Amino acid sequence: MVTILPNHSTEIGPDRSSLDGLARELTAKTRGEVRRDEPMAEHTTFRVGGPADLFLTPSDEDDLVLMLRLLYQAEVPVQLLGNGSNLLVADRGIRGAVIRLTPNFARVSREGDTLVAGAGAKLAHVVHVAAEESLSGLESTLGIPGTIGGALVMNAGTDVGSISDLVESATFLTGASERVEKSIEQLCYRYRHSALQGGGLIVLEARLKLAPGDRETIQAKMTRLREKRTSRQPIGSRTAGSTFKNPPDIAAGKLLDRSGCKGGCVGNAQVSAVHANFITAHPGATAADILALAHWMRDRVRAEFDRELELEIELVGDF
Repeated sequence: MVTILPNHSTEIGPDRSSLDGLARELTAKTRGEVRRDEPMAEHTTFRVGGPADLFLTPSDEDDLVLMLRLLYQAEVPVQLLGNGSNLLVADRGIRGAVIRLTPNFARVSREGDTLVAGAGAKLAHVVHVAAEESLSGLESTLGIPGTIGGALVMNAGTDVGSISDLVESATFLTGASERVEKSIEQLCYRYRHSALQGGGLIVLEARLKLAPGDRETIQAKMTRLREKRTSRQPIGSRTAGSTFKNPPDIAAGKLLDRSGCKGGCVGNAQVSAVHANFITAHPGATAADILALAHWMRDRVRAEFDRELELEIELVGDF
């Protein structure tokens, strides 16, 4: 999941010489990794997307603060990257800087019945840590291919639960590099939405309130849910999860299936034959293919049922 910091445009940025100079300054003054023109296809689950002008991996929180300060002074647009799922990056790439918090913000620790998970921790890893600690509650999120930070921003979930069911509070970094903590009430969660989607706050960690349970029972539930998910979704394919959000009264997949979308293709992008709300990017697919296919799917549902589907996949970059 990508979060855009305020007061910047994702369409306009410094020229190449200015970015080259900024990259040299970032390399000299920070301890993290700094890359120029990094292909985003290497960092998204679709495996498509053009280059980001700057691609930064801070070594720790102090390093992140310094990077943000230098980028802000240079008036460079900044976006945060999690696991690259639920994301479609434009073929022309991303103007400005992308900051990846994995793997250096992935610490997970236990405090009583609460897990404290860093924003860069993959949700799948946190689920397994909870199971090993005999803590129940996260099983319903099994199989969501994102990080804790991304999950918090979009309120990631499945048909049996969302991350907001478990969040007690979360810690953020503001645009002024101040640490703030917000309660679950302040995050204003609803289906696939939170107050964080307006940008301006960077997730650092979340406190997840779980319940003590029996390890074998928890793992058995995880196995059942994994088998169910595997049978119903194109696991192992190059997808970004659900393409569209579910309307309140019916699953988007059902509307798409009944509209005859399964198997539909644009270029090298195809609607999955397993689940009609998933797009698979075959080798050679482009972001333009995927976006055109999503538009075709939405048009089919509109024509068949007079229903308007809303994209769940986030579009990022120079479209």
